[in-house]
Amino acid sequence: MTAPAALRSLPEICETAKLTNCASCGAGPGWQCLIAGAPGCHLARFARARTWGLITAAEMASVLHDSDVFTGATIIRVAS
Repeated sequence: MTAPAALRSLPEICETAKLTNCASCGAGPGWQCLIAGAPGCHLARFARARTWGLITAAEMASVLHDSDVFTGATIIRVAS
């Protein structure tokens, strides 16, 4: 199975998701999620961005592609 083609890179999709507040950790729009370690966003933020039409279904699928099991608190790490 191949990943659906994303219109934007993961870092770009994450930046767009950060336009919303995070339902998991409470980080406000524009702020990093409150997690330790490498930068990333909670999946809840991507879900909210998808609901608001900020990211496409194909972009959401590309974010989820390598995840077997996930919740809203799952952290999507963005390589630096």
